[in-house]
Amino acid sequence: MAKLTSRNPANGDELGTVTLSTKADVLLAVTAARKAFPDWANTPLPKRILVISKLAGLLKKTQDKLAKLITLEMGKPLVEAKDEIATFSLPFLKDLAKNAPRWLADEVLHTAKNGKEVSLIRHTPIGVVGVIKPWNFPVDTALWAIAPALLTGNTVVFKPSESVPLTSKLLAELIWQAGVPKDVFQILYGRAQVGEMLTDSHLNMIAFTGSNAVGSLIAKKCADKLIKCVLEMGGSSPALVARDADLDFAAKAIVYGRFSNNGQACDSIKRVFVETRVASKLSNRIVKLVKALRVGNPLEKGVDLGPLVNQKQLETFEVQVTQGVVQGGRIIAGGRRLREGDYVKGWFHEPTVMIHVHSKMNIMQEEVFGPLLPICEVENFKQAIRQANQNPNQVSAAVFTKTKANWEMAEQELKTGRIYLNEATRRPLIDMTYTVKKHVYLNRAGTKDRSNWFPY
Repeated sequence: MAKLTSRNPANGDELGTVTLSTKADVLLAVTAARKAFPDWANTPLPKRILVISKLAGLLKKTQDKLAKLITLEMGKPLVEAKDEIATFSLPFLKDLAKNAPRWLADEVLHTAKNGKEVSLIRHTPIGVVGVIKPWNFPVDTALWAIAPALLTGNTVVFKPSESVPLTSKLLAELIWQAGVPKDVFQILYGRAQVGEMLTDSHLNMIAFTGSNAVGSLIAKKCADKLIKCVLEMGGSSPALVARDADLDFAAKAIVYGRFSNNGQACDSIKRVFVETRVASKLSNRIVKLVKALRVGNPLEKGVDLGPLVNQKQLETFEVQVTQGVVQGGRIIAGGRRLREGDYVKGWFHEPTVMIHVHSKMNIMQEEVFGPLLPICEVENFKQAIRQANQNPNQVSAAVFTKTKANWEMAEQELKTGRIYLNEATRRPLIDMTYTVKKHVYLNRAGTKDRSNWFPY
């Protein structure tokens, strides 16, 4: 059987293998999940909540091992890998278990005067959910979909990124240990072809995080089959810095928001618009902070940036940096791949800052998944909003200002799904879309007919 090999992006070493899933494996998994769905859907909610609570406990016990696997497979610093689990995944599971009864409670729409006829909305599970998730937050983004889908009574078939098979395998084992039957939750290993086979199979819903191109294709397929999908796709989130902003704070927030996880995050800050009056002051502060960042082995203490996830990602990133320079950008920090000494076998690149950019350049329109920060000068704050909006794919936006009018204008006019005031990025609310809202009308009055029924 064909194998999928996991490699350490810091040095290219082989970490382990898993068996590649075939078309037959996909069919068997989805068929088994469909067969298991009725029993799992009818499992009382308190029991499913208990499973999620047990998963949180197991995740806590295993967090050091899991965090190290994350770092080894995709290259983020160990401190960030630990933070992914302890700061995001664990609180998410605990909140989910605690609040599920309230979130999933019936919504009473109307009660008749006799008190015996009630119209309400009830949350019911959808069926088999296909979950396709990326490598950049391999535990957290996976659990965002898997945990609420399972808790609400769905069965799940999970296809993780080919870059993190060992991390995903351990996560699957924890889910089974928590009490989820193996037919209720299954995992498939492979590259894009396996994800495509899962998408084309007999699912009731797809939860996907990844590129716009793949997400758009999945949306079309779901529309053709009239099934639900939840898509988190890539984008180019802006930071807008007004002349009255706290520049020291803004610089720190932007550097963290751009360069954490080596710039490999869907909603990270990817471009800056700053008023000309304070542009050089902000750029100088950012460059000073960026030059202090340490690039190295992500398992070592004090390392801020590890390698990019793989050679293909590094090569794509290098092309984007080069295009930025060709189109008129000027690099004022970083700019080159690291190839010597401890870096020779890995996929390392200096954190890079570029000025003399404009909103129509490739690096301002494409999603750049790597350590590059382009800074664009604008005449005023309104122009910053207008130029930010020239990119239609803004997952979030960060606004740095002390002026209420600036904030209100940004809140109203920025075309983005999330917006932050004087902040880099924060976790979104828990997504509970893994149910169907069903209208239920309960008649307990005991009447046998209605005056408006036949015969007239």
